[in-house]
Amino acid sequence: MANQHDIKNYLLDKEDAYFKQDNRNGEILMLSGVWGSGKTYFWKEELENELIKTLKDNKSYVYISLYGHDSLEELQNEIQQVSYHFSKENRKDVISFTYNVFTKVASFIPKVSFNAFGIGVEVEADRTVQQLEEENIKQQIKQGVGRLEDGGIICFDDFERKSSKIDLNDLFGFITNLTETFKTKTVIITNQEFFKDNDNEVFSRIKEKSVNKFLLLDPTVDELFETIYTEKYSDLDEYKEKILEAIKITEEKNARIFIQVLDNCLEYKELIEDKQDMFLLVIVTILFVKYNIIFEMENYNKGFGEAYLPRIVKHASENIVYHMWRMKRVQSLFAESKHQFVNILIKEVESNSKDAQRESVKKDIIFIEENQNKFYQVYKYAFIKNYFYDCNQRTLEKMNNFVESGILPNE
Repeated sequence: MANQHDIKNYLLDKEDAYFKQDNRNGEILMLSGVWGSGKTYFWKEELENELIKTLKDNKSYVYISLYGHDSLEELQNEIQQVSYHFSKENRKDVISFTYNVFTKVASFIPKVSFNAFGIGVEVEADRTVQQLEEENIKQQIKQGVGRLEDGGIICFDDFERKSSKIDLNDLFGFITNLTETFKTKTVIITNQEFFKDNDNEVFSRIKEKSVNKFLLLDPTVDELFETIYTEKYSDLDEYKEKILEAIKITEEKNARIFIQVLDNCLEYKELIEDKQDMFLLVIVTILFVKYNIIFEMENYNKGFGEAYLPRIVKHASENIVYHMWRMKRVQSLFAESKHQFVNILIKEVESNSKDAQRESVKKDIIFIEENQNKFYQVYKYAFIKNYFYDCNQRTLEKMNNFVESGILPNE
């Protein structure tokens, strides 16, 4: 496993970096990582601009998302189009441009208007419009392919989101042939754990034969956070340490969730009265986004303790809640992981119930198993840490309403 610094150094920064070596032309590199580890963000924000600088003159860079493409023909067409239009000087506009795939009039690329190339019918009256268009298309093909040959770079992203209409064997064959024929440096960005059953067998078998280099992106929480925390969030600088502290407590490591957290913090900032409120907002956001948990403002007191608990607890039996509270009080029952927590809780519910309650016990166990992720979060944040016990009730209520509704309070 490698962090972002190590990967960037290997690919671009060191003297003999991967993308600086001509002998890497014709190779396929796979950049893998778990879902949400920030692979695309890292590639686009940390690597892409520097990568383009390594290109030799008249060579192109093509970034393609497999999402939304239903055939290899569409992929082929878009690769040629992006390569033809690529410009190192205007790379931002070109890279972000989305090319539409029209009806083909040639074997390689979609129909384009001949007028776009400044050719008028009056120049060669004896030729048809279609002939002129086809000639321009052939020129486009020649130039687009030429910019890829022997040193162009192609990146295929969202590999696991490919259309079901595209066979995985055919897709690998297409990418392999493209890379070998044109001697490109080809990159595949994917979450390989996504492929299951038959696709997983195909993926494992073909990648062994086709992929030349594997890199696994496994950033630390700090590293991923720093990557996401761009100039856009500079207004949060005074709260930055508090936000990161809360994220670390949740043990979350998902770029998409980090972005939602920071966006919420930025929007809610004017209502923050204390840095601890920002800390709570981060936790409230993550619990809602990931587990759909909202901590209610009602004081839940059944005679064995009190806490502000989410809706899931209100739907649970008093027996379940009691044993969750008991796990906090009895040192020998303390759980440090979700698996351990679920096992202890079920055992406690079973062993401390009377025979007359067996049916209700079965229901309790099923309810725990079906909601184990949520119950563990409640145990962690409301019973063990109880971050919500001493906070201002009105403040927490506003946070809950904002996170759940997406609308700032009218205050």
